[in-house]
Amino acid sequence: MEIITQIFSIFLLGLVAGAIPGPVIAAAFTEALRSGFSKSLRVVYRSFASEVIIASFILAIFFLFDIDPRFFYAISFIGAAVLAWMAFQVWKVKEIGGSEEIFTFRKVFLLMLGNGLLWIFWITICVPQAFLLNKAIAGGSILFLVFFEAGWLLSTVSMVFVFSRFRDLLIKKKVVPIVFKFFSLLLVFFAVKMLVESVAYLTTR
Repeated sequence: MEIITQIFSIFLLGLVAGAIPGPVIAAAFTEALRSGFSKSLRVVYRSFASEVIIASFILAIFFLFDIDPRFFYAISFIGAAVLAWMAFQVWKVKEIGGSEEIFTFRKVFLLMLGNGLLWIFWITICVPQAFLLNKAIAGGSILFLVFFEAGWLLSTVSMVFVFSRFRDLLIKKKVVPIVFKFFSLLLVFFAVKMLVESVAYLTTR
């Protein structure tokens, strides 16, 4: 019963993490407006695959190396640069259904890889719980990854689906450039936020 409760708590943690506004949600919302719900799922699935790869890497090596937390904040500069790059491309969108794909797997993966806060979240919150579950049951760390990511995926897809229901209201010809400029500025906000938090940590340590 205790293990079931732990697993359910992990699933809930994934649900909450998926619902927290961030660059992935902003990118998925942008694509939902630009190309519709079904194509916006590409952004979600690419983010999902990227996070699974990164999380698996963290779980595999965390106890093999003594990694300075400053490293994870330092790589946030890469993530901020990728966000700024995406924001510039979104800013240029003037009509729905453009042929150029903005959120390719390479860009999404670089964004996730360079998101130092994602690494910190996994190391400080997820890894301890994964290893507690691993002590309670064989393969616990794998179970943690499966249930956390299932919760994250369900939450993120649900949010994008709900947002896409308002697409018809937001794709009017005069509204489109304004909406995409808003999402561009939102991506810039997350880039600046990432930089500020990283600089604040690195300059106080």
